[in-house]
Amino acid sequence: MKRVTAILLSVICVISLASCVRVPNDDVFSTTLPTDDATIATLPPPIGNEKVTELRVAIRYETDMNPLFPKHYSTRSLFALVYETLFSVDHEGKIVPDLAKSITYDVATMTYRIQIEDGKTFHSGKKLTAQDVKASLLKTVSLMTADLNDEEPTTNPDDTGTDQSTGKLEDDELSASYKDGAQFQVSSFSLMTASMKKEYRNIRQVSTEGSDVILIELHKPDPHVIGLLTFPIIPESDVNLRSMNPVSGSGEWQIVSTGSGRLVTLERVNRGSGIVSISAKAFDETAEAMQAFDDGEIDVLVLDSSETSLYADRSRIRKQRIDYPCYISLYFRDDDRDSALLWRDYMVREIRSDSKGDQFAAPFVRALYPLLPGDSRLQNVPIPAYAVGDLPVIELPDDEPEPSETIDDAGAPASVKPDKRDPFVLLVPEGFTPHRLVENIGACVARLGRRFAPQFVSKEEWTNTLRKNAYDAALLTDVSHLFLDPVDYLEGLQGAGLFDWTEIVDADDIVTLREAQRLISLPEGANLELFSEITYAQTVSRVFSALPVLGLAITETMVLYGNNVENTMSGSWDSPYENIEELIVWRP
Repeated sequence: MKRVTAILLSVICVISLASCVRVPNDDVFSTTLPTDDATIATLPPPIGNEKVTELRVAIRYETDMNPLFPKHYSTRSLFALVYETLFSVDHEGKIVPDLAKSITYDVATMTYRIQIEDGKTFHSGKKLTAQDVKASLLKTVSLMTADLNDEEPTTNPDDTGTDQSTGKLEDDELSASYKDGAQFQVSSFSLMTASMKKEYRNIRQVSTEGSDVILIELHKPDPHVIGLLTFPIIPESDVNLRSMNPVSGSGEWQIVSTGSGRLVTLERVNRGSGIVSISAKAFDETAEAMQAFDDGEIDVLVLDSSETSLYADRSRIRKQRIDYPCYISLYFRDDDRDSALLWRDYMVREIRSDSKGDQFAAPFVRALYPLLPGDSRLQNVPIPAYAVGDLPVIELPDDEPEPSETIDDAGAPASVKPDKRDPFVLLVPEGFTPHRLVENIGACVARLGRRFAPQFVSKEEWTNTLRKNAYDAALLTDVSHLFLDPVDYLEGLQGAGLFDWTEIVDADDIVTLREAQRLISLPEGANLELFSEITYAQTVSRVFSALPVLGLAITETMVLYGNNVENTMSGSWDSPYENIEELIVWRP
């Protein structure tokens, strides 16, 4: 991978190691193989079958083929083969240059100067220039900030250089990205995503110098700005295109036809050996794609984290589960912080004491903190679980049934009528698919003498409902487009107006978390002697001990392989189709 030739300390955001690893309990991170243990090994092909060079995959039906507009995970993952970016996420979880050749930063003007690869062309044969990068960036900013119209719009002064062109940031409507409207999308409810979108407002001006330099001027310094530059780059003339026509990219694969969005065909630019073409059939719903896979019409099926929660238990399928930067947690309303912390500790106690507590977040593995397993800042030191001491005894109602343990398939025990228990209102994102998790929360609530009252809230009303404080707890689903980090998670809660974590925790702990956030963004050879894994682990535990939140799970995506497919792809959540050309596929 190309290296950045000049870079400011603490500029590049990084992500926690996005490898396929699992967390066995609340306290320790450990690494296992990427392929699920319960899967079946690929059998030798029957006599008479032959290798083929075409792979059949599934995507969801999209309303257009423009990669800048929202796409379902399965489609976006496939398009990662076609469209290159300024920066990308590598297998170690770091943001690294892709089309960017070098980057420098002017402190006085708060301007990044990025030189792009010279000689790059789109599949159409047209030269890829800084103008294409600028147009793609401006369109991305417009889409990302389309729902932030209540804030002051981004300014964009006139040009000051003779060899520069400047673009104005415009708002645009975000339309539905696919017809399966019931499909749950974490980003619609994610406070972390909402906070990230606001960062795009910090881009004051985008301009170019010649054909290979792009300038990005900020309103204020932002060490995370490089993390915003992972958008697909397409020709300037196509950034507003909303049709089923293929949009030209510059990656190792190209789209040769779209079949009106129903059958998208990709071919390798340099064909070589192995898989040289991909036939992507579009489905309106996940269930239809799964049926096609079961019928042998699809060789490889990629599922997002929401779909994984529905189909993860299908053990008679060879599959690959990949940790995804999505964090599920409980927020306890803290107008009375002591009461909120008490209820959090009650919940922790119930989960720990349950004989099936290890299945509480199934099919996802429990995780107390918003850190992907394998985080390079915690390679050798586990995060201590915060202690829960003796808690006040709860007096259960006279007609309360004997408490039952959380059960893997059902959940909360049946209520007793007349029910004299006080309600425990839990806000739940509408369409949330890990139903078992909600039921297990309800079982804990029932054992604590309260009547479980889940309230399902639409994405349009989610933030406003959180701020009204007419509930006991809220089930939060947060996702990052790059990485999971405690600071990003906490600032998402702060941005939503739930609480200001910096006013609760110790100032030294704030510094430790922010420095750790930037740690692995330092260039090679930087002095890391001052960083202590032990200090960081203890800080994370201490900070979350003081806050009214309880981590439940890190989610996963999943790749299903047909029994006619040999080998396994080596990609991460960001690009699961990597080395797809090395798969071996058999046909009768």
